[in-house]
Amino acid sequence: MEQVQLNQLATELKIAPLSLLREEAEMLVLEILSKSDLPKSLIFYGGTALRLAYNCPRFSEDLDFLLTDSISEKALEATLLKVVELEPRLSLEDIKDKRQTLFALLKYRSENLKHPFSIKIEMAKRKNGISKEFRPLASPCSVFQPVLYVADLPSLYKTKQWAIAGRNMARDWFDLWYLAKLLRRPFVVESQFTIAPAEFKREMRRFIPANQWQLIDQVLKDIGKNATR
Repeated sequence: MEQVQLNQLATELKIAPLSLLREEAEMLVLEILSKSDLPKSLIFYGGTALRLAYNCPRFSEDLDFLLTDSISEKALEATLLKVVELEPRLSLEDIKDKRQTLFALLKYRSENLKHPFSIKIEMAKRKNGISKEFRPLASPCSVFQPVLYVADLPSLYKTKQWAIAGRNMARDWFDLWYLAKLLRRPFVVESQFTIAPAEFKREMRRFIPANQWQLIDQVLKDIGKNATR
């Protein structure tokens, strides 16, 4: 994305340009991935999947997948090198076949950025009963519309409950609230909410467009009514 276009889109969407550049790069990765032989073995899930497949207002930083079949480190590397070939501002910094995940790290460098940013790609070697559906992905930052297997809404809700139980991060609470709205179910979580409201707002304002910050206040209000402190 050219700088003028980036600045115009950031003004229109009321979000930091960095979030737009990251999402544009994520969409390129997903487009190349969708054209490879890998998608039949993957389920896209997590916060980025929720945004790109189900129109969540929260921008996200990483690409998370569940493996339904084995993928070799070599096959993933070959796919990501195609991404780097198309976008020279991206570089493949790391790739590892770990015990529980297939992991890769892309870095984006530009003379217009003070600091590079990273995109972490994790492919977990567990499915845990997650259901999937074939869905198109879309972003205002990209012309691409890749189609991938994505975790369905009840499965995303379940994984966000697991995430809150394990790490209790602001973004997971927001995503769970959003999923409850989509599923038209009560927002009830049997976990302690230990994040100070000011910290929650500060963190979420990094990822939510400024004209939708009222959603952050609504999440805090609903958490106060429905979650255990």
